Amino acid sequence: MSRPAAPTSPGAEIARRRPAAAAGEAISSPVDAAAPVLLSQATAEKVRAILVAGTSPATVRAHASDVAYFWAWAGAELGLAERYPVPPAVLVQFVADHLEGLPPATEAALRERAARGLPGGKTKPGPHALATIRRRLGSLSKAHQLAGVPNPCQRAELRELLARAGRRQARSPGVPRRKRAATREVLDALLATCDETLAGIRDRALLLFAWGSGGRRRSEVAAARVEDLAAVDGGYLFRLRRSKTDQAGEGAELPVLGRAALALAAWLAAAGLTEGPLFRPLSWHGRVGAGLSDRSVAEIVKARAALAGYDAREFGGHSLRSGFVTTAGRQGVSLGDAMALSGHRGAAVALRYHQAGAALSNPAARLAD
Repeated sequence: MSRPAAPTSPGAEIARRRPAAAAGEAISSPVDAAAPVLLSQATAEKVRAILVAGTSPATVRAHASDVAYFWAWAGAELGLAERYPVPPAVLVQFVADHLEGLPPATEAALRERAARGLPGGKTKPGPHALATIRRRLGSLSKAHQLAGVPNPCQRAELRELLARAGRRQARSPGVPRRKRAATREVLDALLATCDETLAGIRDRALLLFAWGSGGRRRSEVAAARVEDLAAVDGGYLFRLRRSKTDQAGEGAELPVLGRAALALAAWLAAAGLTEGPLFRPLSWHGRVGAGLSDRSVAEIVKARAALAGYDAREFGGHSLRSGFVTTAGRQGVSLGDAMALSGHRGAAVALRYHQAGAALSNPAARLAD
């Protein structure tokens, strides 16, 4: 039995971006992908609903945005309507086009979509970063999984192309590897740009909260709520309800102490906040909005970096997280203690930042003396 086509109109959620399974159609079981089972359409819909409900709303939105972009590109470049599975050759062309630069007509069409506020638009000119290409393909892979169809995003030739692109990038001079870590001295420089306006009070509190509570991810900062704070001696305990590495929602209690606590208290008082999102957007007239997006958190870091005289392109939301762990290494704080606050589940990434911070104090650095 042939599989039905996916919906052709863009949806707000990735759950709406897949074909319905016909009754009795074989789809991969989420329990054992190697053992296909026959599921009714109703059961298949229930399984997909569980998969989507078990994903954070921010991740669902990110996946949907990436999938919308892919199909906008496919329509502008190849005249393709949304349909799964995607031919492998189309994926290879997507990677090549976005590594080397889109044809001018396609670039213009996608930029026009962004200017008109349509889903799938391209906001920045030029090629994609390899990390962006990988992310978009990851979202498209999830769309295939939800559709219950063969997944071309896992094909060997595509993985090899991405691996070679990564090695080429590693050999290219001047290519930024990752966002710069906002170590303690960088953090202080960013804080020095925060005045006593409402925006300055907010940004000071946000920077210190994110950095001082263990290097929070920008999504965690955006999701923080006033109700998650409990006053304690010397500051607050912040209840982190869910994180990227804690999708089960076990949560964690993290300290916000010292000048981070003072800055946070000043923001709460200045904005008159007693409930709801902890950090809010501000209008030109100083009116407090409903809640920041995770993208806005990154933009605040970039804006403060620019005001401090740094290249804003080198900074992002992750700079606060990596800066915290790097500073822990510099100051002799153990990796275990740093990870207890940062929430890194695997030691590999945290160890890289921690070792970078501890490099100058490593006794082995003076073996030649």
